[in-house]
Amino acid sequence: MTYKDELGYVGHPELPHGYHPYLGVHPLHRDDWIAKAALAAAAVLLFPLAIAMGHVSLRRQRSGSASNRKSAIIALWLGYGMPVLVATGVAIALMVYAMIGVGVLG
Repeated sequence: MTYKDELGYVGHPELPHGYHPYLGVHPLHRDDWIAKAALAAAAVLLFPLAIAMGHVSLRRQRSGSASNRKSAIIALWLGYGMPVLVATGVAIALMVYAMIGVGVLG
């Protein structure tokens, strides 16, 4: 037996037994910046970057090193959804323009 066992050594006198404080960011919040960056990329219309970072953030969340799932999913919705909405709007505008040119609507 060592003196630590004899004295009931717990590692630090003010901390409970088995408690080891983190010296940096908590492991569950270490990669939350990826979801926030994906959301920012979607906000500034960088949709491919938002999609890639959203998928990376979801993978980090599944592995346990991130906890910001909602931001990653919102970034993915914006990354996939906004280009589809823009393409649909452009297609409708082109159809209306063509129908006006032919004389159907004008």
